[in-house]
Amino acid sequence: MPDSMFAPRTRHCKICRRDYDWQYKYGLSPEQYYKMWEQQKGRCKICGKKLPEGQYLCVDHNAETGEIRGLLCNQCNRGLGFFHDNTNVMENAIKYLKENE
Repeated sequence: MPDSMFAPRTRHCKICRRDYDWQYKYGLSPEQYYKMWEQQKGRCKICGKKLPEGQYLCVDHNAETGEIRGLLCNQCNRGLGFFHDNTNVMENAIKYLKENE
C-alpha cells in the first residue's frame, strides 16, 4: 500500500485508525456512525453541509458527559469548541452579528 493510505505517525491504514478512534474515543462502532450518518442524510447537524466523497463528519460530544450529540462538519465542530459549548456566549455572538449586519 502507498504511504498516503497510512495515518500519520502510525502503522495503521487511515480507515482502521479512524474506526479505532471512533471506538476508543466515543465508544462508537463504524456501524453506529453510519447509522447516525444516514439519519442525518450525510449532512452536518448544524449547517447542513454535505462533505465531499471520502470525507467524514466529526463526532460531536458533550465534553463533560461524553454523550454523543451528532455529526458535524469540522467548521461547526471547532466553532462549538471555540465557544466552549457556552450557549450564553453563542447567543451574544448571534446578537453581535445581527446588530452589525
